[in-house]
Amino acid sequence: MKKMLALLLALAMMLALAACNNNTQLSNPSDTGSANSGLDDQEKQGALENTDNIDNTYVRDQMVLAWASATSLTPWGTRNNTPGNYEVYEMLYECDVKGEMYPLLADATYEGSYMPGCDHEDGSGVYTVKIYDYIKDHAGNPVTAEDVAFSFMYQYENESTSGWDDLISVEAPDPTTVVFTFKDDQDDVGQLMNIFARCFIVSKAAFDASPSQFANDMCGTGPYKFTDYVSGSSVTLEKNADYWQTNDDLRRQEQQANVEKIVYQFIDETAQRVIALKTGKVDFAHEMSADGCADFLDGGEYADQYNVYSYQAKFVNYLDPNCSEDSIMNDVNMRLAVFNAIDLDGLVTALGGTSSRLYSYATGYYSDFGWVDWESKDNYNTRTGVDSAAVKGYLDAAGYNGETLILVSTNNGNSGDVAAILAAQLMAQGITVETKVLDNSSANALLAESDGWDLSLGMMAGDQNVTVWAHDFSWGNTADGNHSINFVYDQEWEDLLNLCCTEAGHTPENMEKWWDHAVENAYTMGLFTSNVYEILPEDMTYYVLGDKLMPLTGASTYAAPVKKVPGTRRKDL
Repeated sequence: MKKMLALLLALAMMLALAACNNNTQLSNPSDTGSANSGLDDQEKQGALENTDNIDNTYVRDQMVLAWASATSLTPWGTRNNTPGNYEVYEMLYECDVKGEMYPLLADATYEGSYMPGCDHEDGSGVYTVKIYDYIKDHAGNPVTAEDVAFSFMYQYENESTSGWDDLISVEAPDPTTVVFTFKDDQDDVGQLMNIFARCFIVSKAAFDASPSQFANDMCGTGPYKFTDYVSGSSVTLEKNADYWQTNDDLRRQEQQANVEKIVYQFIDETAQRVIALKTGKVDFAHEMSADGCADFLDGGEYADQYNVYSYQAKFVNYLDPNCSEDSIMNDVNMRLAVFNAIDLDGLVTALGGTSSRLYSYATGYYSDFGWVDWESKDNYNTRTGVDSAAVKGYLDAAGYNGETLILVSTNNGNSGDVAAILAAQLMAQGITVETKVLDNSSANALLAESDGWDLSLGMMAGDQNVTVWAHDFSWGNTADGNHSINFVYDQEWEDLLNLCCTEAGHTPENMEKWWDHAVENAYTMGLFTSNVYEILPEDMTYYVLGDKLMPLTGASTYAAPVKKVPGTRRKDL
């Protein structure tokens, strides 16, 4: 076991040190969140994102998608990822790929005092939403305010929700009016969106008529309707010819139906997805690994049939120090030594080059990323390579005598590999590290105590970068309520965070102040964000990604096949 660990650490060191001599850096993530990893054709990718290429006139016969296996079709839960959910079901409001909320079942023609479709008086916990009076589900049931109230309260009382603690009630005083009552004004960034855009709406009549209560079947109001589910195998949808929203001026691209039939084929392994693509059994592969993309890139054997599309995932992978007095990391010089000993470019290289390094605790997935020029700042999160002399200076200032640092990680995904690579980089600079790779429950239990650990490796997501920060550093996440989960007792930093999370305080200036304070005190370090790879059919002309980066192949657009003129050769066409 010790030999295996030594070999792993040695390999990680070799990769990291090799990266120190490489001047090539990954591009800063764009505001669209697209990855620039070299595993995609930027010209083709740009075309797939260009709204000028939207043309909804051609309807493809079928789209078969390689997708992760699903054991239930339930629409409930704020973290719901049922295959086809965003095509079968709809919400009051939904979010585009950048997290911007728009009305869907909520009546966009009603001006509203707060936003389209919604009235609200500042300082009140009451929000009143108007819905269209002509919504129908796939069974022909009218969908009214009572169905909206039923859906929200059923999900709240029976299923998994997150961030709904302030919700008191949802009521329907008339068929087109829904009244939400909260404990107080929902004025934090993303707070209301996490309610309005995190609950699929169903008619109570369809729910009651379902033998499985939607565990094995689906019935919503979306542009696609459910036709078949084979447990452990596939889900099949077809275009809803009787879709309720017939007003083209109100119908968004996400609501289009440009494919007659969509099949979600459950294929978990990358190798099997590659075979399915090559044999034509599937047309699209979701969340491919980088090593499965080679034959579909330009110059590859199947490049004429597919395109590789990449984008940044929403998760920020980070490293937090234990700032309590029980840890050696309580000393700011020790924290600066650790953070300056980490080579982010080397880390990305060691992970296979399929991630994008971060220049702060922020990622380009979120719309508030471009508000601050994170990369231009001069700190440990923007530095290239490692200055060993600087690291030694910080270690000397901290009085470091070779004490062992405990680096805690979960066993999710590649977290264990990341922990090993970071440990190797720190050890190369004379910092002794022991890694503890644990299951989620064990890791959370250890990190809740102020002793027994020094560094924590994790990943976090939210609705904006500021809400990602709040998930990790808000004092409200701890029982005592007077420090962050990594034991930072800094009222000024907490006040800045709380300000950033309000609608009025969510400004570039306040975000920059919060981050500058963080790096000055070395409270955290952003590491990288993973890249996601999709294999798309060559005839797709515009690719629609929805909320939570959910592929909407039905709403995407396609080129009509070229018809061969009889008696001509292909080169003459």
